[in-house]
Amino acid sequence: MEATTTVTRAPPKEHTLVHFEIPATDPSKVARFYEQLFGWKFNKWEGANMDYWLISHKDAQSADDTLGGLYKRNMPQEGFLNYFNVKSIDDSIKNATNLGASVIMAKQEIPNIGYSAVLKDPDGNTFALFQSAGRM
Repeated sequence: MEATTTVTRAPPKEHTLVHFEIPATDPSKVARFYEQLFGWKFNKWEGANMDYWLISHKDAQSADDTLGGLYKRNMPQEGFLNYFNVKSIDDSIKNATNLGASVIMAKQEIPNIGYSAVLKDPDGNTFALFQSAGRM
């Protein structure tokens, strides 16, 4: 009988960049651009409630080893969105708003993954908070 090995990813460090999203008017054109520029791999996420492609780096061993995502742009002003890992999304939203941030998109569950919220810093820069459900 062969032994099986389970590989567990280390949880992301708190307050570090853990994911980014690229909105695109023409997702296939933008995917080709980054494939050619960086060697990134794009895999359609079948569990998403919209057309969404997970982005992996060129040396990724599996589709689970992702850097970010690509989706069809919803509004002209959408730009890259960076997600930062936090221990408690509720505490971080409260702290950020006390420091002058505003909430653009309230806390939402990402099924089986965790929670996210989108905010603007006091200078108008958009960023996202992410709290893992512990299954990453």
